[in-house]
Amino acid sequence: MKGMLTRMLIASSLMMVSMLSFGQGKPVIAVSEITTAIGSFSTVSIQLALENALQKTNKFSIMERSRMDSLMQERGLSASGITDGISDYSGFSGVDYLVMGSVSNVTVSNESVFIASNCKASMSMNIRVVDVATGEIRLSESVQVEDTVNTVMDASLDACAGISLSSINVLGEDVSDGIANKLTMSIFPIKVANVNGTQVYLNYGENTISPNQILTLKSVGGGFVDPDSGELLGAEEVTTAVILATDVRAKFTIGEVVAINANVKVGDVAYILSGKAATKSVKACISNTSKAIKACDSKPGSKRCVKASEKKEGACSAILDL
Repeated sequence: MKGMLTRMLIASSLMMVSMLSFGQGKPVIAVSEITTAIGSFSTVSIQLALENALQKTNKFSIMERSRMDSLMQERGLSASGITDGISDYSGFSGVDYLVMGSVSNVTVSNESVFIASNCKASMSMNIRVVDVATGEIRLSESVQVEDTVNTVMDASLDACAGISLSSINVLGEDVSDGIANKLTMSIFPIKVANVNGTQVYLNYGENTISPNQILTLKSVGGGFVDPDSGELLGAEEVTTAVILATDVRAKFTIGEVVAINANVKVGDVAYILSGKAATKSVKACISNTSKAIKACDSKPGSKRCVKASEKKEGACSAILDL
């Protein structure tokens, strides 16, 4: 149910951003100051990491921080007011999306393990992304991350001694790529950019897709709206194929069609499938396809060929329902 809801939201997003996608250039995104109530904890490095991570997606133009600061001063806004949702962020000239966040908690603890002591740090951070034009929250993410920031080979010593809050900034930097990736995916879903026979080219590369990852492709039909409010609720989707990522490059991915239901077209949306069930189903389809080809090449029209083909159809049809 959660996956279906996500797909409906993404389908709605496709129509809302279509005008941005054709001829108007990249949308502009601004990262406001990441706030915190923790006195000596600096969030500048986290803000920089978010900007760099968003830049790497190649989907946005990043507004310079000096320009962002000027806009906030013009509007008489504070970073804390925006983060807490008590300020009006409409009217930001030249900004399409606004990223805001706050670090709510930072802790360190010493743990003795056998002959060593580890200093473990944890940090909680909230991130929200707002569509400035509509006021819609496009991403709301609560992040809690922990890691070992220091180790001493003496269980009697405190590994956290001398650890400053600045040493923990790296925790926020480490999750920036993941946050940027989720944001990008919520605004710009993975799409088919080109089709060449059984090869499908997707518009995302190594930062998003991994080799041998399974993806289902869907064509997005007409949208439907709430008859009372006129709000766009979603769009019809039809599964066209399931593909396996075979060649993942920096900016795009080439996938091989495993099972097909309809013609794959440029603009079809791709969803990453994960879990043992998906992997098992794809392996069964590939295996049975190979067996059917061998049986039918050996004796076309034979009972063995027919039986193998039926088994292949059953196995490959199953993954189209994932």
